[in-house]
Amino acid sequence: MGFLDFFSGNSPEKYEKKADAFVINVSYGHAKIEYEKALDKLEQQPVSKPSYRRLIEDKLWHCKEALALEHKENGADLVEAGCFDEARELFGLALELTTDPSLTNEIKNLLDSIPTDADELEGYAFPGESMPGTEDYGSDDPGPDEEYFTALCNSLEEEQDEYRSYPGTFRQGFIALNRGDFSNAVVLLSEAQDAYPYSTNYITLELATAYMNMNDNERARELMERFLREYPESLKAYYLMCEILWEENAYDAAQEMLSNCPDDIIVSLPIRMLAGETLLRSGKHEEAVSFFKALLEEVGWNDNIAHALARAYEALDRPERARDLYAKIMGACTSCGAHVDPKVKQRYAETSFKTGDFSTKLLKLFLALAREDPANRLGYYHRISCIYSLQGNENESLRFASFAQKLTEEQDSR
Repeated sequence: MGFLDFFSGNSPEKYEKKADAFVINVSYGHAKIEYEKALDKLEQQPVSKPSYRRLIEDKLWHCKEALALEHKENGADLVEAGCFDEARELFGLALELTTDPSLTNEIKNLLDSIPTDADELEGYAFPGESMPGTEDYGSDDPGPDEEYFTALCNSLEEEQDEYRSYPGTFRQGFIALNRGDFSNAVVLLSEAQDAYPYSTNYITLELATAYMNMNDNERARELMERFLREYPESLKAYYLMCEILWEENAYDAAQEMLSNCPDDIIVSLPIRMLAGETLLRSGKHEEAVSFFKALLEEVGWNDNIAHALARAYEALDRPERARDLYAKIMGACTSCGAHVDPKVKQRYAETSFKTGDFSTKLLKLFLALAREDPANRLGYYHRISCIYSLQGNENESLRFASFAQKLTEEQDSR
């Protein structure tokens, strides 16, 4: 969850919108929770439309089925990686979520296929001795442009009606921006800005975002400063402005900006998280630890705050404390049925390794990460090779060292 995901209204409609945003970001576990909150709110209302209740129930059902399918696919990957305990856990969660007989049978068949040998790792091999994480699973097609634009607008709060009122060039530019086509987004959003009768609007915000992603921070900052003068309570604008200032190492300017926020948002969690993140990025790690610890005590358990605190502990070379926080984040995700972020698992694995943990359990986690997070698989291969060596299994150690060497050669040849 990002900084701007802290905001949540207290009406069924706002919980629904937040859930819809999570669905767009393929975060079905969090979406499930928000749809359930929406239904709980409807229960508390003396009068509610049956048709609206059925809509939320239908969205929740689809979300559960999508989450069950995600658990099934991730569990199948874990089986291939030899992480059988973790796979069983995911399959169990999937069975609790789905009501689809066909999917239920597929999951049960996968459960039956898990070996029961005590020595699950010995002789572990990837199919054809190929390196894990290199398979091409294809890419997700967001669908027709109009449908994609509607989905993007549905993830917004009060701005969505205004976004829909902008010229067609804005729609095309907004889609290009969200697809990562930043140069085209700049052209289209600039045209939309010129065509719109008001000089400052949300087109300005999205155009600044496009410039920032083009590494043109000077132009992005100019646009953001103009936007904030007109929209001083926009949380997204403060986040983007902080990104620009952090990139310029202008940490004092970022703190000054945040300390001058309007009174009704200066105490909000997103603004306070930005202030803590500024401390962390500026190298004031002890201050960051104190800041995030106090915030966690005040607010209660929150994955974002805990993650930031763990990063501060890592910066201070306190891997044990960081590891414990990452473990708690992973446990919270599992309890709500959400898929654990590979980045959290990566940091948990790395901090565990730094504390001297060379267990089979940690080895399994690195094997799973090598499949889930192929962008960082080179580092995982080195860790796997090292743990096998420390466990006395030199054959497997050499095999994964050869994987790492091959991948290094491929990267150097590009």
